[in-house]
Amino acid sequence: MFQRIVNFWVQTFVTERLLASPLFHRMAAKTHHHVSSLTEKGSKHANEFSKAFKENLEKEARNQRK
Repeated sequence: MFQRIVNFWVQTFVTERLLASPLFHRMAAKTHHHVSSLTEKGSKHANEFSKAFKENLEKEARNQRK
């Protein structure tokens, strides 16, 4: 029980310190920007791959019918 109380207070203290830190906010904003750009790039590549895969499946299906 004592460990839970100490853990709660330590987590609360660390969280409040991070929320008050301008450096943490800058780091969080940069990280968000990088993750967003990676997600956008990944989504673009995934869409291209899906389209190429679908076209290839359709081509193979046409070849099987012949």
